[in-house]
Amino acid sequence: MTFDDLTPEAPAPGSDPRQTGEMGFLDHLEELRRVIQQALAACLIGALAGWWLAPRVLEDLIHRTVGSVIVLSPIEAFSERLKLALVIGLMIALPFVFHRIWAFIVPGLLKKERGFVLPLAAVSMLLFATGVAASYFYLTPLVVHALSQFLTPSMNAQIQVGALLGFFYNLALACGLVMQLPLLTMALTAIGIVTPGFLLRHWRYALIGVFVVTAAITPGDIVTAQIVMAGPMIVLYFASVGLAWLVVRRRRTQDEADGLTPASRDPMNGGEHA
Repeated sequence: MTFDDLTPEAPAPGSDPRQTGEMGFLDHLEELRRVIQQALAACLIGALAGWWLAPRVLEDLIHRTVGSVIVLSPIEAFSERLKLALVIGLMIALPFVFHRIWAFIVPGLLKKERGFVLPLAAVSMLLFATGVAASYFYLTPLVVHALSQFLTPSMNAQIQVGALLGFFYNLALACGLVMQLPLLTMALTAIGIVTPGFLLRHWRYALIGVFVVTAAITPGDIVTAQIVMAGPMIVLYFASVGLAWLVVRRRRTQDEADGLTPASRDPMNGGEHA
C-alpha cells in the first residue's frame, strides 16, 4: 500500500471540472460551503461525545495533578465542562475534517504533490496528537508536582478548575507544536534550505534557541516547565538531524537513479530540480 492509496479516489483526467478548469468560482464556493458545513456537523457530533467524556477526562486529570480543585462561581463547572467538551470534540472530529478538506483540494494537485502533501499532513496530525498525549500523561502532572514542592507548611493549595484546565491547554498546545520540529526539519532539508551538517555545526545555537522557544510557549514564567520541555526538545533536535540525513541520502539515491549531479539540480547553475 502506498500513500496514493490513501487519497480519495479522483475522477478520471478530464472528467472533473475542478481539474479541467470548467468549474466556476461560485461552484467552488458552493462546494467549499458544503465542506465547511460537514466539518461543523462533525465537530458538533464530536462535541456531544466530548460532553459525555469531559467529566471522566477532567476527573482523571485532577487525580493525576492536584488531587482536588475548587469552583468559585455556580456556572464555572458547567462552562469548563463545555470548553473541555468542545476541545475533545474537535480532536475526535479532526480526522474526518481533514479527510473532507483533503477531498476538496486533491483534484487540483498533481500526483507528485499528492504523494508528499498527504504524508506530511498525516504525520503532522500524528505528531501533534502525540504531543498532547505526552502533556496529559507526563508533562502536566510532572510540572504540577514539581511546583507543589515550593509550598511551605503554612500554605494551603486551592487550585481553581479553570486555572488547572487553562494550564493543561497551554502545555498541550506547546507540546503539540514542539513535536512538529522533526517534520519541519525534514521539510527544510527536502527543499534545500538546511543540511544535516549545518544542523550539527550550529547545535550550540540550537540549544539557546530551544530555551528561548520553551520560554515563549510555556504558560507564564514557569522555569520548571521550560527545563522539563527543553530536554525532549534537545532530543528531538538531534533526532531531526538524523531524519534530515535520511532525506539527503534518499535524494542522492534518486539523483543517481535519474542520472543527475548536484550541479544539475542547482537552478542557479541552469540545472533543474529532481
